Amino acid sequence: MRSTIWLGTAVLAAALVLPAGAARAAGAWTASPATGVSGPVSSHGDTDAWALGSPGFAHWNGTSWQQVPAPAGRGTVLAISAGGPAGTWAVGKAAGSGYRVSSPQIERWDGSAWSIVPSPAISARNAALHGVAAVGPADAWAVGTDGRRALVEHWDGTAWSRVAVPEEGAPFSSRLAAVSARSATDVWAVGTHSNDAPQPDSLYALHYDGSAWSVVPMAQTGSQTNSDSPVATGAVAVAANDVWAVGYRSGFGTPVTLTEHWDGSRWTIVPSPYDHLPPSANSIASGSLAAVTARSSHEVWAGGSSFTFTDGDPAGVYHALLIRWDGTRWTEEPAPTTGTYNAVQGISTTLGGGVVWATNAGTPNLLVHP
Repeated sequence: MRSTIWLGTAVLAAALVLPAGAARAAGAWTASPATGVSGPVSSHGDTDAWALGSPGFAHWNGTSWQQVPAPAGRGTVLAISAGGPAGTWAVGKAAGSGYRVSSPQIERWDGSAWSIVPSPAISARNAALHGVAAVGPADAWAVGTDGRRALVEHWDGTAWSRVAVPEEGAPFSSRLAAVSARSATDVWAVGTHSNDAPQPDSLYALHYDGSAWSVVPMAQTGSQTNSDSPVATGAVAVAANDVWAVGYRSGFGTPVTLTEHWDGSRWTIVPSPYDHLPPSANSIASGSLAAVTARSSHEVWAGGSSFTFTDGDPAGVYHALLIRWDGTRWTEEPAPTTGTYNAVQGISTTLGGGVVWATNAGTPNLLVHP
């Protein structure tokens, strides 16, 4: 079975959340006529959103999506955080010399053009930044891995520098996948510890209170083997007592969705569509989540893909998966896609909460929810 793309790389930037109690427009997901829009997506306002373009970046100006050139030497972009006209960041990796050797790479939009901004010199197998959150002009966070350990970098308005962070236990390796910031004193990052066998891999979270980062233990999937390990892919901080992390667990080779919630005291696993395999000898259905965003504590969206096949159709079908938290439960909502291979790569809401964007690996390449 072909694995869904972006599972380990698609991440969200800081959540942009509408004030509690604000009215919501009813509606359903529709296909956007825009083309050449893909990958991670981040919105700063109803007239300012960014995603990957063809071949550079794509920018929403409130009327249409426009293609914007990328800087020379740009590598692979894994996350975007729209922070306003002069404070939008894109992070990822640039290929190095050697098998899977790479270096973290950071790009900035200054209001007129994208440029590569120096970051701490790191070069190792799979070294990369997987998440970014723009807090203000002189405050941004990026997270990932240096190839072996969790990597956290901070922008102070002048330069990016590496910040030492604690780790839970003694992992074989660790990697942060996503970061979300409500303010300069409330930042969350989520990731995964890879542990020595026979210990299972484990999820973990880090929290920044404005002074220091601390480890916050997460609920585990209950698996006791490495063949059923959890993977975090996205995070969104809605309030001090309301944070979501999404991803998947391998399900012994077949992924199933995973959502966890922070209530101010502890992380708990919350049931979600496709979080278990139905008992059928003639068909199989699986799912995974790649990104999450929120308009409020009663409207949280996560996106990814589901996979189904039945006897006589061994190739199966990949569906774009869009699920909504209404304050009580997660439910799946239809995605207007066509073809046999679709997967939500990124999802983001605007500052005013007017629009939710979701990029799709199939057709159409962009979905919108009012």
